[in-house]
Amino acid sequence: MRERFCFRICLLSFLFYFLLPLAGEEHPKPLTAPPEGLSFTPNPYFVGDRVTLRFRLETPAREELRPPSSIPTLSWGVVQKVDLLPLEGKKGYEVIIVFTPYRTGPQLFPPLELGSLRVEAISVEVSSLLETAREVPQPLREQAMIPYLNFLLLLAVGVLLSLPLFYLLWKRKLHAVLAGMWERHRGKYLYRQLNRRLNHLEETISTIEPKIFYSSLQEHLRHYLSHRFTPKIIAYTTTEIGTYLDSQKQEWEGYRSVPLSALLEVFRRGDEVRFAGMRVDTPVLCSDLSILRRVIDEVERTFWERRRKRKG
Repeated sequence: MRERFCFRICLLSFLFYFLLPLAGEEHPKPLTAPPEGLSFTPNPYFVGDRVTLRFRLETPAREELRPPSSIPTLSWGVVQKVDLLPLEGKKGYEVIIVFTPYRTGPQLFPPLELGSLRVEAISVEVSSLLETAREVPQPLREQAMIPYLNFLLLLAVGVLLSLPLFYLLWKRKLHAVLAGMWERHRGKYLYRQLNRRLNHLEETISTIEPKIFYSSLQEHLRHYLSHRFTPKIIAYTTTEIGTYLDSQKQEWEGYRSVPLSALLEVFRRGDEVRFAGMRVDTPVLCSDLSILRRVIDEVERTFWERRRKRKG
């Protein structure tokens, strides 16, 4: 019995000295550290701006901080993120808080639990646009006129007044002048087109066969002469072309200076080369091409002179 009693006394003493102090211990509270070097970007900032808050925390040796387990909740804005960056060469961290305020004036962040440290009383000042705006409105001003309004009005009136005069000029003279210019431009195009084709034949005159040369030459000339004399020329033979030109000598007095006989001679030589097998060399081709250029220039000049005299 005595041994059991001694055992119980020893057991109670052990529980009293070792377990009772453990039951009375409390969990250590996190240390409170003041933030240093607060900076805001942008500064000043307004409602709706995305603001970045930076500050430093110095920690005791071997203290490792970590971001809060949940994003803090604000009654005056929204926190997007909280980051911790170790400081190089120092015992501490740089805390980065990105937030967007929705209320102006001084505001407070809730306490931030960063591992073994707690940061409290971070105050921010959200600026208001009303503080920088004019308190007294500007006085009323007269309605501003559109730039150059007077000039535009005068120009419009001048155009309206000149419309009848322009119409009279158009009916009497201007329409005829413009129509003549357009007709002359279209007529000159045919002459320029023929010259381009003759230039192409001249470039290939040393390599082209005489039959092909005269065939292309007669085709281009018939097309041109059909617009200067009669459309039927495009289907006439060489003999029929000569007969037609002889029958039109009285009507086409202006063409007496045109060497039409040289034109017919080139046509006849072309027929002999194409159908009779006549042989010609390159100098003959060059000579015929040169003769035709002079004839065409004279035909073109005389054609427009007669047209101008006929219109008076």
